[in-house]
Amino acid sequence: MLLGPEGSGRDEAALRLAAKLLCPEPDGPCGKCRDCRKALAGVHPDVIRVEREKGEKETRRDLVVGQIRAMTADAVLAPNEAARKVYIISPADRMNLQAQNALLKALEDPPGHACFILCAASADALLPTVRSRCVREPTSAGGAAPRSGEADQLARAYLETAAGGDAAEVALYCMNRTKLTREQTEAFAGAVKDMLCDILCGREKNPGLDRDGLYHLAGLMDKTEDYLRHNVAPKQIFGVLAAETLR
Repeated sequence: MLLGPEGSGRDEAALRLAAKLLCPEPDGPCGKCRDCRKALAGVHPDVIRVEREKGEKETRRDLVVGQIRAMTADAVLAPNEAARKVYIISPADRMNLQAQNALLKALEDPPGHACFILCAASADALLPTVRSRCVREPTSAGGAAPRSGEADQLARAYLETAAGGDAAEVALYCMNRTKLTREQTEAFAGAVKDMLCDILCGREKNPGLDRDGLYHLAGLMDKTEDYLRHNVAPKQIFGVLAAETLR
């Protein structure tokens, strides 16, 4: 889920992410191969945009269930040229309730070759069940907390500890972070979400978490950010993480 208002660069970021997902180079997007060039130009047959339908006089207000059902039916078909198919849903926060419920089924059990990028001004208009199955990545205008080297180190250690599956180690990790400031905790949560997105997109090595585990931790980071907005102290937040990190 790429967050940011229209004009923030989120749709351009979606095309760059699509190019990364289709590029055969491990450190892509290379910008030179056929898949990259077509994806960045918006003409790749395996990059499918799902947008509000245009009528004779005006664009429809919402993305409707029929469009999402057509997308999920297409998603089970093999890609045309690349190894994957990428669906860019924009604006995803204009999906009506029926459309979101139809999308939820695809997010819960997607075809192995299908990827979904949701572009939205705000995640608040989406169902909690949809949000919990996405990794949020704000675009440049999305107000992301700045990532520091310390936050990256804390995030990487957290993910590695979670992947280890040892409840005592997770509890120890969280106990040793209870004195972080609110700003440090916010930067930590943002760095974890960024790394989860990079892992899901193949930009960073997976420490050993399965797909459900990645989504579970993304949901916990959303909860962390919600707690911070409601002035919950970092000590209590890391107590929750100690109890809920392992499913």
